[in-house]
Amino acid sequence: MGEEMKNIFIAAFLLFVTGFLYPQENGQSQIDNPSALTEYVTDETGTLDPSQLVTLRKRLRTFFDSTSTQVVVVMIPSLNGEPIEEAAIRIAAKNKIGRKGSNNGVLLLIAKNDRKLRIEVGYGLEGALTDALSKSIIANVISPQFKTGNYFEGIENGVNAIIAAVKGEYKAGNNQSQKSGTESAVGWIIFLFPFGLVVFIVVIVVFSVRRASRGGYVSGSGYSGYNSYSSSSYSSSDSYSSSSDSSSSSSDSGFSGGGGDFGGGGASGDW
Repeated sequence: MGEEMKNIFIAAFLLFVTGFLYPQENGQSQIDNPSALTEYVTDETGTLDPSQLVTLRKRLRTFFDSTSTQVVVVMIPSLNGEPIEEAAIRIAAKNKIGRKGSNNGVLLLIAKNDRKLRIEVGYGLEGALTDALSKSIIANVISPQFKTGNYFEGIENGVNAIIAAVKGEYKAGNNQSQKSGTESAVGWIIFLFPFGLVVFIVVIVVFSVRRASRGGYVSGSGYSGYNSYSSSSYSSSDSYSSSSDSSSSSSDSGFSGGGGDFGGGGASGDW
């Protein structure tokens, strides 16, 4: 009896130590039992409000309707100790994100409590949405928003960047290059301004002297505005505007996988 009690005590102690070192949150295994998806955006954490969910779902459904490419977002509380790479590919494969043959699916998986995320890319999009671009989107677009608690903004901006990459319109380091380009332009303007001012004054003086030598003003030569630019002539090419989302031909935002396949392309990150 004493030996039996000793074994029970040892077993209980081992269970306690295992639970302490490897805490598990209540939740399903995404590897053994991946989430079955019925929407383009699934939030199991209650982070996004209903209007935000509608906005994101319509955005992604509209993109699917116009391109057949499926971009899906899943936010879960925790990975429960599982690697996000394996969890993401299991969720993507189970739900067959993307079209069969085209394999044009993308999964954005977010484990909120673990502060981890991954962009999982289907075979057919690995040339457009490369591992490097996926990593750039996570580091430069999504994570900065998540760090400040702006989850909706991070997801929305990330979705738009993913779509831009699929369309060949997103380049790694876009934000940095635009910022440095702007700073460089401002620097050149400051540097050249004194010289430009001198040239302008010289031109005015020369023009005045020549006009005076010709007998003054020439009457009847009224000035008409030269500005031919009209704001109405500018047409935005941003296909991510809310107006295009609201004009979706389908009111059904529900998701149904089309048979896409995945091979581990993409990138992981944290915040």
